Amino acid sequence: MSISLAVLNTNTELSRAFVATIASLGVGSDSEINIKNIAESEHSQSPEIVACASLEEVQLCASLDNLPCCILLSHDLPSAATLHEAFALGCLDCWPLDMHGPELLQRITAVSNRFAQMVAQLEDSSQRLVDMQFELEQDQLQGQQIQRGMLPKQDKAIGTFLCSRWLAPSLILSGDFIDYFPLQEKYVACFLADVAGHGASSALLTVQLKNISWRLQQKFGSPSFNSPGAMLGWINATLIEQSIEKHVAMFLGIIDKETNTLHYSSGAQFPPAMLVDTQGTISVLEQNGKPLGLFPDAHYHSDSIAFPQGAQLLVFSDGVLDCLAPDDLADKEAALLQAIAQSNGPASLWDMLRAQFDGVDDMSLMAVKHIS
Repeated sequence: MSISLAVLNTNTELSRAFVATIASLGVGSDSEINIKNIAESEHSQSPEIVACASLEEVQLCASLDNLPCCILLSHDLPSAATLHEAFALGCLDCWPLDMHGPELLQRITAVSNRFAQMVAQLEDSSQRLVDMQFELEQDQLQGQQIQRGMLPKQDKAIGTFLCSRWLAPSLILSGDFIDYFPLQEKYVACFLADVAGHGASSALLTVQLKNISWRLQQKFGSPSFNSPGAMLGWINATLIEQSIEKHVAMFLGIIDKETNTLHYSSGAQFPPAMLVDTQGTISVLEQNGKPLGLFPDAHYHSDSIAFPQGAQLLVFSDGVLDCLAPDDLADKEAALLQAIAQSNGPASLWDMLRAQFDGVDDMSLMAVKHIS
């Protein structure tokens, strides 16, 4: 009979008696096996059945991840309490040695068949998991293509302003979203939104943000849509009304092309947006607005700053901070300012940050430059 059966620690009378019994039945066994052998069996053929002479041995075997199945040996039928404890530890059967040879052989065969079924079920479950993971990855890759298709064109010129964006998701899908578009003839709108968390649930909210872009274009100029702060207030109310259990950090800028002025508002956006002039001077556009989607009574105010020719607006999601070496938050902000000063434009700045990207959080950068 071809069954991989091992007897644990054959230094007991019971174990030696069992080895002699199964030998008389023509069932081969490994009489040298111990806990160390089993623990290291991942590099060799593991036994199908391990026979133990005590509950202590069963407990030792139960602590090993790669043990297939365990059998309790007994001189006669053990007590109900012993059987209950053994089965609770994962023991599959109890073999009293007073059984006749044919009966013991039948029990050995039954356990072997059960082991084979367990292996087959495990292999089937593993394959189904592999198939499900493949389908999920394919769905997410398709979702990634859809999400990328919602992004605006890279290096898009809107009048005398050149808009660019870069995104790096921590997973396949991203919770960061960027958009820029003309508003009527006079304005350019741009925003960066960072949805809390990352992955599929956060990525789904970016679809809603794209819809918000369209609605902003349609409603701009009405009393409740005449400033960036008013627009963030409407977006906040919209998210709360729809009971979306995600909050969003967001920077929204409206550029007046005639006066070259940036009007902006921010809801918990960090690090704050920055305007870099032709001399390399950095103006930090810091505000204290609350995150969107959490507080029904939140109010967002608007500020403005001159946006001269050659100047450039940079807006980051907080994932960029994970790419900077310092541990302290203030030091990370200082390191980001230094990186901006030393970079040769946003593309090279992004390359530097991307090289340090560890995938802990989504990371994105929006840049708007006032060109001639």
